[in-house]
Amino acid sequence: MKSDEQLEKDVVVLLVKFKEKMDENGLEKVKPEILGVEEIEKTFNHIGIWFYIMQSEYFDTVTVEMDTDPAKAIEELRKTHTVAIKKAIPLDSIVSAPPGLVISTIQKLVQVKVAKNESFTVKCKLRDNGYTLKGKENMNSAELLSSQIASILCRELDLEHDDRDSDWIVQIEELGDTTGIAVCRWKDFLIKD
Repeated sequence: MKSDEQLEKDVVVLLVKFKEKMDENGLEKVKPEILGVEEIEKTFNHIGIWFYIMQSEYFDTVTVEMDTDPAKAIEELRKTHTVAIKKAIPLDSIVSAPPGLVISTIQKLVQVKVAKNESFTVKCKLRDNGYTLKGKENMNSAELLSSQIASILCRELDLEHDDRDSDWIVQIEELGDTTGIAVCRWKDFLIKD
């Protein structure tokens, strides 16, 4: 049996977002989140990995703990025909929501992953006007938070910010009381139309 410490090291988290509405294939009566969970279960059971789906505070988003390389899981989702899954992002960290902690965690992740000659962009998804990320810093808009993070990374890590053709994406996803953070190359994401 694995200890909690071993389990933590072996478990990765994938954030999966579902479409808000489905009208193709006559599935408009099925809620995307219900079908999306079924699609995750079917796909991950097919490749034989351990996984645990956790609901978030938002109906269109779940996190999936799993014991495999997220690239393998995303590649399998990419190959599988899905109707409800919109996006899958491998998370590097999930932290409590205060902006200061989110920003310092991003700095540490970017410093480890992004080389000096590479560029980045910041994408931020806040809900309810960023209520849980307001804190003392009052980050009440995704644009303000993205701009502040880009400025800090450029100034303190001497990196290049590029919204058009970046090597890396820094993704921030509000999950309720927590915030998911991913620092990935574009190919590591799954985005379906």
